[in-house]
Amino acid sequence: MKKSLMILMVIPAMALAYSGGPPDGRTGAPGELTCQNSCHSSFPLNSGDGSLTISGPAQFEPDMTYSITVELSDIGQSRWGFEITPLTEGSVNITDATNTQLSISNGKSYVKHTSTGTYQGNSNGPVNWSFDWTAPSNPSDSIIFYAAGNAANNNFSNSGDYIYTTSFTSYLNSTAVDDDPFASLPSHFESGNYPNPFNANTAINYNLPYAGHVTLEIFDIRGRMVESLADGFQDAGQNVHYWDASEMPSGVYFFNLVFDNMRDSKKMVLIK
Repeated sequence: MKKSLMILMVIPAMALAYSGGPPDGRTGAPGELTCQNSCHSSFPLNSGDGSLTISGPAQFEPDMTYSITVELSDIGQSRWGFEITPLTEGSVNITDATNTQLSISNGKSYVKHTSTGTYQGNSNGPVNWSFDWTAPSNPSDSIIFYAAGNAANNNFSNSGDYIYTTSFTSYLNSTAVDDDPFASLPSHFESGNYPNPFNANTAINYNLPYAGHVTLEIFDIRGRMVESLADGFQDAGQNVHYWDASEMPSGVYFFNLVFDNMRDSKKMVLIK
């Protein structure tokens, strides 16, 4: 009697399940979760040294179309994912179907990575994804994009991955204040720097909804911290720190701002 040998291959289904895009509603927007809440729970939210940024128009016009870019980097990680939403504001058009896809849930638009768009094996980053967004005909004075990013270690499991969140606010052109780019910042936690791009000096401005501990650090494109501008208690309201980068080489830098359980990271371009 011939005996046959059966080899059972166990595939970590949950680890691979979302390589083609996370479920809707994982951007960290108000009332939403992130993937840290369910599967990628090795580390607290925004606890790594990575950087997640959103680039888009500082001001927008109704019915006009703009390019939105999400960028993610983290030293030591080598697979990547993201999800971003403007909630119900405007419409989205996918311009890179190889790396990005669109889903709509409860009237909200979600752009996220595809399986190819995880950039598997791309160590450290940065990696980025772009799409087009068309502003609504009757918009609010400001529109906020919310995003979450997954900097994964490519070990085909949910362990060892860092989840980051960030947001980006674009202001309706008719209500923008040209003389003071920070005058119309909303009352909730928000940050930015001006000028950007800059030559040698820039002002990093942020608004605190209440008093608390603030950490503000500058990182280069390789994820190395080059300067710490703040690490201590600060009062509520508008705060400004000036970065003198006169001794730094031209290139892309990021400031990471941590306040309470909130984190914001923005890209800065130094041009000499």
